[in-house]
Amino acid sequence: MNRDEFIEMIRAAGVVGEGGAGFPAHVKYAGTADTVIANGCECEPLLHTDRSHMERNARDIAQALAELRRAVGAGKGIFALKKKQIGVIDKVREACREFDLEMALLDDFYPAGDEQILVRELTGRSVPALGIPLQVGCIVANVGTLVSVNAALGGKPVTHKTLTVTGDVRKPGMVRAPVGTSMDECLAAAGGTLTKDPVFILGGPMMGRLVEDEAALKKEYVAKVDGGLIALPRGHYLHHNATQKVEKMRRRAAAACIQCRFCSDLCPRMLIGQPFETHRVMRVFGADAEMESESGTLAHLCSGCGVCEHYACPMRLSPRRVNQAVKKALADKKISYEGSREINERRTQPREYRKIPLARLAARLDITRYMRLETPDLGTLTPSVTRVPLGRHIGAPAKPVVNVGQKVRCGECIGEIPKKSLGARVHAGMDGVVVSVDDAVTIRGEKYA
Repeated sequence: MNRDEFIEMIRAAGVVGEGGAGFPAHVKYAGTADTVIANGCECEPLLHTDRSHMERNARDIAQALAELRRAVGAGKGIFALKKKQIGVIDKVREACREFDLEMALLDDFYPAGDEQILVRELTGRSVPALGIPLQVGCIVANVGTLVSVNAALGGKPVTHKTLTVTGDVRKPGMVRAPVGTSMDECLAAAGGTLTKDPVFILGGPMMGRLVEDEAALKKEYVAKVDGGLIALPRGHYLHHNATQKVEKMRRRAAAACIQCRFCSDLCPRMLIGQPFETHRVMRVFGADAEMESESGTLAHLCSGCGVCEHYACPMRLSPRRVNQAVKKALADKKISYEGSREINERRTQPREYRKIPLARLAARLDITRYMRLETPDLGTLTPSVTRVPLGRHIGAPAKPVVNVGQKVRCGECIGEIPKKSLGARVHAGMDGVVVSVDDAVTIRGEKYA
């Protein structure tokens, strides 16, 4: 197939980045690059979704990467995973051999799966601040995304999502669920929780979003970007950290930040040469001056990886959450970053010595007891109802193209990209009848209708 056909098939299938960002793949792949990378490095602790994809779909991933390489005119295709993934390496090596791809094995450090860090590891190039890998000739695709790409090239749209369900649950493992499935059904597939009063994280422990209780979890639905559901006991460090109010964080920054620079010196973005210095944001935030200072605008450069607050800070402050709060306040007032975007190679010199070992990070997060590499298959769910989000990807929400009472089939388009907008199509994950349309399309399964 030619390049235009490749892009159109991905657009029609509604493929988005499944590593968490949710950028529409047909737009991301529309450029030209000299290197394409399959990212199987699983950035977050506890999540094993990428490993599961590679165990079950290594050949499909390699085939999709080879098609992507051809479409963007790249001379090199690299399949990247970690050395610790012993049971997967032989499958990936065989698939790479078939499709003339290179295989790269990385150490077990955080955040190896961040696409900008991965580009630096494999090519020696650093993406400029606020930039994307394409600016240095690279395209990075999560292995889950490539599974969807391969399906799209066979005419199958994105209808299901694989998630890791772990933490304080009876049967940690992998669940495959139609997009729009209630998260509490994913929890039930893992046998429910082991603690009486749990909290939950959607995503990974470093960058995921907190859900306060089981009642709130019932209102959360699987989206294309979701990769994990973690149950934790109430009062866990991650729960406490995520629920601190902004003004409390400001008081703590003013009283306890010692400007030691550890948050900046261990920052993965700083260590690839970008001009981000988290300690400067903390300084002006503690002085309640972030909106008037150039240092405050540095918050725009934060990737949200969490190394600063979960690992680096000796005072147990919250630089990541401070950056998020400052970034939002700046955006509300339309204040942008106007500083340098140049790469300073001198900053990269200590990088090899400042990588964060995943086992040590897990100990800091108090999640070592959940660190398992097994990926038991808990099956494919068949919910009675799905609530398929029209948004949850980068760009404009999809425009619904179905009405209440209409019968739909699994794979049928129920949301179209608005004209002249960045966005992604949305499809039904099961046969059924549309029962409501708002910011999501609710479908009752055919046998329950």
